[in-house]
Amino acid sequence: MPVSWSQVEPYVRAAYETHGRVERADVIELAYEDNASDDVIDAIDAIGSRVFNSVDAVRTFLVSQRMVTA
Repeated sequence: MPVSWSQVEPYVRAAYETHGRVERADVIELAYEDNASDDVIDAIDAIGSRVFNSVDAVRTFLVSQRMVTA
C-alpha cells in the first residue's frame, strides 16, 4: 500500500545528509530506530540495492514504483 512521501522523506533526507548518498540500509536503520510503520518500511525496502545521489531521485523512483504518493 503506498504511503505519503512525507512519511518517508525524513528518513531519506537524514540518510543523504549523513552519507551524501541514499542506500536502503541507511534509511531502514533510521526508520527502525523511529519505529516507523510497516507500510513505510515496505516503501523503503523498494530501494533495494540501488544507490541514489539525491533525495529527489529516491522520490522519483518510489513514485514510479507506486510505493509513495506525492
